[in-house]
Amino acid sequence: MTRTEIRQALESRGLQPLKQLGQNFLHDANLCAWLAASVLEDQPAGAEVLELGPGLGALTRPLLARGAAVHAIEVDRGLSRFLRETLAAEPRFALTEGDALAEIARREALPAVVAGNLPYNISTPLLMELLDHPTPPARMQFLLQREVGERLGSPANTKSYGALSVILQAEYRVEILRLFPPQVFYPEPEVASAAVRLTRRAKPAVTLAERAAFRRFVKQGFSQRRKKLRNLLPVEDDRRAGALDVAAWVELFRSARGG
Repeated sequence: MTRTEIRQALESRGLQPLKQLGQNFLHDANLCAWLAASVLEDQPAGAEVLELGPGLGALTRPLLARGAAVHAIEVDRGLSRFLRETLAAEPRFALTEGDALAEIARREALPAVVAGNLPYNISTPLLMELLDHPTPPARMQFLLQREVGERLGSPANTKSYGALSVILQAEYRVEILRLFPPQVFYPEPEVASAAVRLTRRAKPAVTLAERAAFRRFVKQGFSQRRKKLRNLLPVEDDRRAGALDVAAWVELFRSARGG
């Protein structure tokens, strides 16, 4: 949909972009097509995609056009009504109206692919909910604020490297595929966005049994970044949290547990 079509679709239904929900609608058709193609790259025909926050269907439609089966979760009632009306004839589309965090927690199993345009205020909780799920997705691909995307994939010894970087990279390979300027959204956000792909590692750095304890350990280590780890954790280590890469964090965690 073009910028004009988005405005008309919203206005005709008495809707407007809600800042509290982080609603910025992608209107560049070429980027929508590229995004759908990258989400489905290397996936089998008819792949099932769980889409979070479909909005007006900018990603939904090209996913469906490429043969995917899309189950979308949308919290906005007006947008849910629009999607049901405009995609009523599409048998491979299903929609759940509700909060994505609650819906993900409620599901017994997740599909291999999860995608969406995530607002800043919910991106981290959603990522953690997906990571904590009994069947975490093999691929997650999201549009995120650029700074959030960079933080997820940051290496050690960088300013943006933190607990979330370590926790996520222990289980997923993180790639920033492309930057999206504010001009391709309506309304325009204040910052650039990034298309970020997370691919689950064939062998995560920590086991399922270690996961919860490892996360607590890492979060405590980053709780006061300027302090040496020996002052925050039961370790004899003079390094600071940001100096350790993921492998070093895993090694330190296991040595602290006597592993």
